[in-house]
Amino acid sequence: MEKSKEALRVLITGESNAIKTYEIFSQKAYEDNYENIGLLFEVLAKAERIHVKNHLHALEEDFEPILDDVTIQSTMENLQSAIIAETEESKKLYPKYIKYIKSECKSEFGKVAKLSMVWAQKVEKEHAKLLTLALKALKSREDLQLKSIYLCQVCGNIVINDLTDNVCSVCGHDRQFFSSMGRD
Repeated sequence: MEKSKEALRVLITGESNAIKTYEIFSQKAYEDNYENIGLLFEVLAKAERIHVKNHLHALEEDFEPILDDVTIQSTMENLQSAIIAETEESKKLYPKYIKYIKSECKSEFGKVAKLSMVWAQKVEKEHAKLLTLALKALKSREDLQLKSIYLCQVCGNIVINDLTDNVCSVCGHDRQFFSSMGRD
């Protein structure tokens, strides 16, 4: 159980830093008149809050992470930085900790911790894809094309433009658990 708690504390710290970073990146994108990229960063921060909530639920104790300073750059550089971070989380960090807690996954505590981590890993991969779309638009000197944006309140999955599936592709919860986040 101690391995899982240690892993969850590290992940809560990382997700909490992502919240702070994305809130600042959102402000910068809005200042640069990229309204949709600003909204995407805003919703990403909310998604990371869901990861923190899920990890804290799994941890079953209070934990207050120490946050890092955030370096603000251009919106393009901020997008590039966010893509790197989300990709690193989905491809290396989460798989490392999921494997690390493998011996504890038979207990109820371990199962909850693993589920929280697996959902976050899958969502981070999707976040990287959305950020890549935003970067591609920005490189064409455009804002992200965004008609609507939805956030799964269970796992933090984000769907843009069309919420056509009846269930979340990450956690399997019904579409009623998605909230519209500003465009619709």
